[in-house]
Amino acid sequence: MAMEAELKFLLTQSSVPALEPVWQQLAVTVQKHESVQLLNAYYETDGLWFRRHDAGLRTRLKKGQFEQTIKLAGQQHGGLHFRPEYNLPCASVWPELNAFPAEVWPADTDLAQLQSQLKQLFRTDFIRQSWLLTLADGSTVEAVLDQGEVVSGEQNEAIFELELELQQGEVKALFELSRQLVQLLPLRLGWQSKAERGYRLAQQQPLVFTALDNSSTAALLKSLQYHESYFLRSQDSESWQVIAQCLKALSVVSADFAALPPPDAKQALSFFSSAAYNCALLNCSESLFSA
Repeated sequence: MAMEAELKFLLTQSSVPALEPVWQQLAVTVQKHESVQLLNAYYETDGLWFRRHDAGLRTRLKKGQFEQTIKLAGQQHGGLHFRPEYNLPCASVWPELNAFPAEVWPADTDLAQLQSQLKQLFRTDFIRQSWLLTLADGSTVEAVLDQGEVVSGEQNEAIFELELELQQGEVKALFELSRQLVQLLPLRLGWQSKAERGYRLAQQQPLVFTALDNSSTAALLKSLQYHESYFLRSQDSESWQVIAQCLKALSVVSADFAALPPPDAKQALSFFSSAAYNCALLNCSESLFSA
């Protein structure tokens, strides 16, 4: 079992040429890997067994070899995704559930029945360019640029994102690297995994307006990032009101949010891509993780 700790960012095509010099600036050593095509199939049952257990099941074809992965229920601290995963080789695109350790499954799981109910729900196919970064404190982080699409039936949605995944060291090094990164490039801290986007596409559940959830700092961050994405797609005025309410509430508990300039809906993308806003999100996320 491996523990995956990662931060995800959304970027534009214009930022891609700057990535190479930015890594050279931020890391002590940079090892660039060859780009590779990753073909990923995600599986479910009609009753959404994996979704109900906050798990994800996929197979991946990489360089002619198949690998199967289960990601289990983990934690999300603002922008930080932290969850256990199991990776095993498999013979084909079809998962082999009995190959995973028994500890993966709830005690009452009928594996044979679950295997028989599997169906492919969606795909995430993309080209990955990756770099292994060694930082000044000795930590190592894999930076990956993924370009492709989520596909479910006749529907598809573009993938264009940058992930930073901790390979060795403390999570604080991941946050520090991210804070430096957003000072140099106009990025947006992501909140949805590829699997989350795939489920929404497969179940035809696009982002829609939702009421403000101010029950905790974590809930406020989730509401803020959700409505950030929704507003940039819809320009919905009610959604902008929720964003303003989130920012006001977060300014009470965070000096970083309190210091932000008042946002202008007409300049929303610039605001959400600004270093100050993304540093506020990162600092708040790190505080949640450390609490």
